[in-house]
Amino acid sequence: MIDHLGLQQPFAPPPPPEPFADLPKVLRLAAHDNVAIKISGACTLSHQPFPYNDLWDPLGRIFDAFGIARCLWGTDWTRATALLTYAQGVEAFRVTDRLSASDRAALMGGSLARIYNWSPSPPRKR
Repeated sequence: MIDHLGLQQPFAPPPPPEPFADLPKVLRLAAHDNVAIKISGACTLSHQPFPYNDLWDPLGRIFDAFGIARCLWGTDWTRATALLTYAQGVEAFRVTDRLSASDRAALMGGSLARIYNWSPSPPRKR
């Protein structure tokens, strides 16, 4: 599992001048079928305000290389608090037209459930 897009990410503004400079190195790892990638903290790399439109071309390259089935969304909220709100980290992926409904469902939880063989526990009876 590759965390944080496999890229250095900031704890405070501004994002790095070339946040995706090492993306070609990360994309080479997609050749290995047993490697998945967390799309965590992506919004912290944007040079644009919400909804972070400058992220979608590099993220699209990741989705194309790994396939959406090997991509897992995450906010990396504990690190990102100085850069964006939790709602912005979620909504950027919900409001974009760059993801189909099925891709969004896979990215936002379906891939995680399949890769980790996880399902939520049923609610406890009270």
